[in-house]
Amino acid sequence: MTPIFKHMLNRVALCFIAAGVAGTLICSGLGQRPAGSVGQSVPAPLQKTAPPARFVVVVDAAHGGDDGGGQLGASVAEKTVTLALSVRLRSLLTARGFTVVTTREGNVNLNSDARAQIANHATAATTASGGAACLSLHASEAGSGVHIFVTSLAPAQSARFLAWKTAQSAYVARSLKLAGTVNSAFEHSSPPTEGENSDANAGPIPATLARASLPGVDSMTCPAVAIEVAPIRGADRKVVTDVTDPQYQTQIVETLAAALLEWKTDEETDSRPDSRPDSHLVGGRLP
Repeated sequence: MTPIFKHMLNRVALCFIAAGVAGTLICSGLGQRPAGSVGQSVPAPLQKTAPPARFVVVVDAAHGGDDGGGQLGASVAEKTVTLALSVRLRSLLTARGFTVVTTREGNVNLNSDARAQIANHATAATTASGGAACLSLHASEAGSGVHIFVTSLAPAQSARFLAWKTAQSAYVARSLKLAGTVNSAFEHSSPPTEGENSDANAGPIPATLARASLPGVDSMTCPAVAIEVAPIRGADRKVVTDVTDPQYQTQIVETLAAALLEWKTDEETDSRPDSRPDSHLVGGRLP
């Protein structure tokens, strides 16, 4: 047996040993077919798939910690009602596939700048990967139904760097559109079908639209509105349903969830260029 033939037999033996261990015959340099020949197994290139688009909703429960806000109903602090609404809304939106970021999950102190920072950080990546909406939740004993506020800042052209206290000015048109969507949802809202009682709201929740200076919201770089929940009042202006009523709160959060689903659909199907602040819609007005 020549040394060359003996060497080849040793290579074959080693290959079969490797096949028995690894379950695959991998013998480099022995009996290989030329590249591109019939029967050659070529691994398929990995296909890179784009990550699913994220639609981010930031829910800001107003007040908290040392700041109790106003007193509602039987001496219930506003901060308690806004947090309850935030928790319930987060649950509904998460179940519907939204990415939800809350500014607070408990009774903690947060100033306006901290709230805006949380919102801006959460929505910064939505330019290329989805859309966003920011809601600041409030409650009041004044008025009736739901008050929807958009910043009173004048619309401004988009810029690479936005001034902190007026950053919302580049999103005014989209915020106005979001407010209109929320308003329409409340006009068509209906009370919960389970556990109704005679004291609960029996129909759509009245809603009003307004512009106002909104600390925190004015520094947000996303379509943003402030929602203030007030009692339902009868024709005599007496309270029919208070803001602390669980069924009323259910109707509120279900309506907001429905509005955000519609907003998401509108954003995804809108033919306008994606992710640009709406300088071309300057001049938008509340209905």
